Amino acid sequence: MAQTGTLPRRRRWSAFLAGCAGLFALLLLWSGAEAIGDHVEADALEAAEQRAGAIAEAASQFAQRALAAARDAQLLAGHWAAHRAPGDSAIQAEVAALLARHIADSAGAIARIAIVDAAGAVVWSSAGGGGSVADQPWFQARAAGPRVNPTLGEAPADAPLPGWSIPVSARIETAEGGFGGMAVVALDSAGLAASLAALAPRPGEVAAILRREGDLLAGSAQAARLAGRLLLDGRDPAPRGEEAIAMRGLSPLSGEEAMLALRAVPGGSLLAMGSVALGPDLAQARKVHGWARVAALVAWAVLVLLLLAGFAVLRGRGDRRRLEAQQAGRAEIERLLAGLPAIVFLREVGPDGLARHLYRNGDSAAVSGWPEDALPRLQPWARLADPETDFETLYQRALAEGQAVMDWRMRQPDGGWAWMRTTLRLLERLPEGRGLVVGYIVNITAERAAEARALASSRLASLGEMGAGLAHELRQPLTAISLAAGVAVMAAKRGDMDRVLARLDRIQDQVKRGSAIIDYLRRFARGQEEADALAPVRLADAVDGALALCGGALAEAGAEVLVTLGPPAPVVLGHAVPVEQVLVNLLFNARDALDTRPPGAPRQITITATIEDGIARLAVADTGGGIPHAVMGRIFEPFVTTKGPDRGAGLGLSICHGLMRSMGGGITAENTGAGARFTLSLPVAPEGVGEGMVEAAAE
Repeated sequence: MAQTGTLPRRRRWSAFLAGCAGLFALLLLWSGAEAIGDHVEADALEAAEQRAGAIAEAASQFAQRALAAARDAQLLAGHWAAHRAPGDSAIQAEVAALLARHIADSAGAIARIAIVDAAGAVVWSSAGGGGSVADQPWFQARAAGPRVNPTLGEAPADAPLPGWSIPVSARIETAEGGFGGMAVVALDSAGLAASLAALAPRPGEVAAILRREGDLLAGSAQAARLAGRLLLDGRDPAPRGEEAIAMRGLSPLSGEEAMLALRAVPGGSLLAMGSVALGPDLAQARKVHGWARVAALVAWAVLVLLLLAGFAVLRGRGDRRRLEAQQAGRAEIERLLAGLPAIVFLREVGPDGLARHLYRNGDSAAVSGWPEDALPRLQPWARLADPETDFETLYQRALAEGQAVMDWRMRQPDGGWAWMRTTLRLLERLPEGRGLVVGYIVNITAERAAEARALASSRLASLGEMGAGLAHELRQPLTAISLAAGVAVMAAKRGDMDRVLARLDRIQDQVKRGSAIIDYLRRFARGQEEADALAPVRLADAVDGALALCGGALAEAGAEVLVTLGPPAPVVLGHAVPVEQVLVNLLFNARDALDTRPPGAPRQITITATIEDGIARLAVADTGGGIPHAVMGRIFEPFVTTKGPDRGAGLGLSICHGLMRSMGGGITAENTGAGARFTLSLPVAPEGVGEGMVEAAAE
C-alpha cells in the first residue's frame, strides 16, 4: 500500500516539475521572440525617422533657395519702382529684362512678378496687363502692417493677378520712409511640386512646404491635390528656430500611418515636412516578429515532444507495473464479491423501466437458494419472482427519485418462497432519460421471519394486556343473558309468552355482542398473511375492532375516548388486522401515558380522520403530557421506550412503523399542547370499491 501511494505522488511531482520547466522554457523562447520583433520594429521606425528627417531637411533647403530667388526678384522690382521718372524708361526696361531673366533662371520656382503702387494699382507685371489689388485683404494688411520682408500670402482665384498661387510680397518704401507700394513675386505651386517630388522619389514618401499656420503651400505629386488645406492645427507640435521634430501617426497627406518630420525654414514663416509611410516597413517588421514567434513555438514544441518521449519511456515501465497491480487488485475484489452474501449488479435502465444487464457478482447460490447454473444471467431471477413483482416500476422509481427499495418473494427449488430485498441507487444519468443503476439483492427471509415472530409476540402481549378488559366486556353480555333467561323462565310459568319472546330477543342480542368480541379476538390473535394483497379497509371498522379489544382496559383506566371519523369514514388500502394492531398499540400507550397524570387531570383520547391529496390520515391524540424531546427523534427505533423496564421492551412503536411501511403508508409522532399525537397515513381506496369487497376484506 505504501508503494501504491508513493508512485502516484512521485508521478504527480514529476509531471508538475516537467510542466514548470516547459512553461519556463516557453517563457524564455517567447521573450526572445518578442525581443527580436521589438528590435526589428524599432530599427524600422528609426530608419523611417531618419529618412523623414532627411526629406524635411532637403525640403527646407529647397524652400530657402526659392525664398532667396523671391527676395532677389523683389529687390529688382523695388529698383524698377524707384525709377519711374519720365527719363528713367531705359533703366526700367533694363530692370524688366533682368526680372524676365531671373524668372527664367528660377527653374520654374517663380511664375510671375508684379509691382503695385501705394494705391494698389498694378503698374508693371511680367505677364502684362494691369488692374488693382487695393481691395485685397493681403494688400491692405501689408500696407498697414509692420515693415517685415518678405511676407507670404495666398491670392484668390478671381484676383486681378490670375494664376498667382503663392504670392510673396515685399513692402516698397518712399524716400521719406512711407508706403510706396509692393513688389509681389508669385511662386509657381506646380513647379514647386515637381521639384519637391524629386526629393521624395520612393513610394509612400512625401515632401511638402507649409506655412507656419499649418496650411499646405506646395507638396510632391502625392500631396499637390491638398494645396491650401490646413494640415496642422494648434494641438500639433511645431518646431522652433532651426530645431526639427519627428512624430509617428496618421499622415495628414495620405491618411496612412507614417513617420513625420517637421523643420522650420530659416528666413521665412515656412515649415518643411518630410513623410515616410510606415506600412510596408512595419508589415515586414511584424512579419519577422511573427516568424520569430512561430520559431519560438516550434522550438518549444520540439522540447516538449522530447520531454514527453522521455516521460513515455519512463512511464511505460510504471504502467506495466500498475496494470499488473490493478489486475491483481481487480481479481481480489472479484474474489471478495463472489463470497459476499449479497448480489451486486450494475444495469442500464431505460425510461420505460426495462434494464440491460451490465455486471453481476456475489454468492448467488447462498442468496437465492438456487444453483448458479439455474439462474439466468441477463435478467437474474425475474422468472422466479412472484408474478405480482413489478421490477419495471422499481427501476423507474430509481431513475426518478435517485434510489428505491423493494421486498419481493422468490420461488424456491422445494416450491416454497424466500423473501428478497432489492436496493437500487442511481449512479449516473445518461441521455434520452436513461441511467446507470447500481444495486444489491439480499435474502431477508430470516429477517422477515423474525419480524413475524415479533408481530405475533406483540399481539400476544396485547392480548395479555386486554385480558381484564375482555373479561369485563364478556361478563356484561353473559350477565345480561343470565338475567334475561331467569325472567323468561318466570314469564313462561305465568304463561306470558310476549315477555318470554322479548327476553329471548334480548338474549340473542347479547350472544351476538359476545360473539363479535370473540371474533375480533380470534382475528387479532391469528394475524394477517404478509403476502396477502392490499385490500379495502374501513377505518371505522378498524377503530371499532380496536376499541372492542381494548375498550374495557381504557374504561378501567378512566380514559374517555372520542371518535370523529366522518362522515363518511375513509376507506383505505391496507390490511385490517395490522391496522387494528397498530391502533391497539397506540391506545395502550395512550392509556399508560394517562396513568402517569395526577388525579383530576383530564384523561382523554381522541381519534380523528381526514383525507388530503388521496391520503387518509388517522390521528390518535392523548392528554398524557407528551413524549420527551430527547426521545422524539428515536421514538420508532427498536428498544426505545419512555416506560419503565417492567412495562415493555420498546418494540411496540418499531413494529407499528414496520407494519405501516409494509402497507405503503407511514406513521409520525409529534407533541401537542396537552400530550402526544400519532398520525397514521394510508392511501385512499379507489372510488367504486363495492361494499362486498370491503366486507370480504373485513372477513
